[in-house]
Amino acid sequence: MSTKLFLIFSSFFLSVNSVNVLVYSPAFAASHTNFMARLADTLTESGHNVTFLVPIIDVARRNQLGVRLTTDVVVVEQDDKASQEHIPFDESMEAYWTMETDSSNVEDSIKWFFDGMKVGCENFLRDRNVFELMKSRNFDVAILEPLSVCGLGFFEKLGIEKTILASSCANYDYLFRHLGEPNEYSYVPSLMSTKGEKMNFFERFENYKVSEGMSRGISRMFDAEQKTYQKYLGENLPDWRDLLPAASLFFTNSNPYLDFPRPVLQKTVPIGGISVDMKKIRSHELNEEWNFVLNQRKHNILISFGSLVQSSHMHTEARDNILKVIRSEPNVTFIWKYETNETSFANGIPNIHFSKWVPQPNLLGDPRISAFLTHGGLGSTNELAHCGKPAIVVPIFGDQHRNAYMLERHGGAIVVQKTELHEWKTLKSAVTKILYDGKYKKNAIHLADLLLNQPLKPKDLVTKYVEFVAKYGPFPEMDPYGRKLNFFQRHLLDVWLMEILGHLALFLIIFWVIPFRLRKMKIDNNFKAGW
Repeated sequence: MSTKLFLIFSSFFLSVNSVNVLVYSPAFAASHTNFMARLADTLTESGHNVTFLVPIIDVARRNQLGVRLTTDVVVVEQDDKASQEHIPFDESMEAYWTMETDSSNVEDSIKWFFDGMKVGCENFLRDRNVFELMKSRNFDVAILEPLSVCGLGFFEKLGIEKTILASSCANYDYLFRHLGEPNEYSYVPSLMSTKGEKMNFFERFENYKVSEGMSRGISRMFDAEQKTYQKYLGENLPDWRDLLPAASLFFTNSNPYLDFPRPVLQKTVPIGGISVDMKKIRSHELNEEWNFVLNQRKHNILISFGSLVQSSHMHTEARDNILKVIRSEPNVTFIWKYETNETSFANGIPNIHFSKWVPQPNLLGDPRISAFLTHGGLGSTNELAHCGKPAIVVPIFGDQHRNAYMLERHGGAIVVQKTELHEWKTLKSAVTKILYDGKYKKNAIHLADLLLNQPLKPKDLVTKYVEFVAKYGPFPEMDPYGRKLNFFQRHLLDVWLMEILGHLALFLIIFWVIPFRLRKMKIDNNFKAGW
């Protein structure tokens, strides 16, 4: 009887203290959706009521929503108009195998993304039934990724005051000026930077320029989305520049023990690695097929360039050089995630295994995998870092260069540029080192041990902070006044100018006014003496 009463009481207590959370996650890329899905599942696992709202931006991602525990999933399909305006994301990605992104073309290089998000925002807000459905849920907290502000206008119209921003990348430097967070171009690589933390003058200038270019493009997209949410939801809705800093917290997929160090606001909470469930990875057993593949040879290297940029679009010269390296390592099995069945180019190479899909986290968690050749997406970066695998990182676009250098600085990874994939000596040297030079494995294992034993776990942070925001948020007092200062005030240029003028005035007094007065007094004395 007492046990039954306890269970009834516990159930009542949990229901009373559960939080109604809306997680808004447009489907356009698997890594971004998986990150937001992990947030939703973490909160669901903690006993909260979570709605996962998914406007379809790219129809190719329709069945890649990533949620496992959250059952309340609301998908907003593309209507006829959106289908006609659909931007083919996958086709846009092929160009990145040869395109170099820098400050001169950063806006144009991701125009497909800007256009796709604008179409997706209008499609989402045209569906009035979704708004009425969400209105009936009475949400306490709403979470979205600030790659779009469409959802912020939606949250505002729903009357949700407690909002949280969540970045699936390590940092979105285009947000910093709007949040009041410092942006240190001199030693912190921007989202689209192709360099690490050690930069010469020209690299620091490029780091600043590429960040500014990205900021201009994002701002134009946000302006277009603002017009859309004001069109469908009300002209009186606030400017996105006011909605962003009004967020109570900013979750970022950054880990202080992995990422480049940088100054942050108290509102910024690093939850890097939340998408990596090491307990689940270690408890999972591979099936007979994968066990057979892994047991064939002493060493195994996994090759994957992610879900957006496909290996099948790689240029023949680079692909053939990879095959040449594979042939040169007969005692190593190379498991290559390849998107098509057209693999006749590799006929006669016994130590290569192609697969359209691979259980990447579980393979990386297996001790038989020796190394990982990866594109450096943040999801893959976090997985290999937590699993302690040495890596060859070939960044293709976006934040992958930043992730590659972030990983390299820990001593467990080698960076090979995509323009070097066709160079035999470079690629062969990287494979030889990552396999047979023990320092890479040693450093990778050390990093994994550090991440495993970090004192603050990402899952705990997410749950506790969301509960805290639900109970006490929002926090307007945490909005720094510094973001309202102009450039001169923010960087104390007016103070420095005043100090320089003061020193200049003192210099003039000492070296010009006083000598002038002394000379004049001398002349006056001589004149009087002569008189």
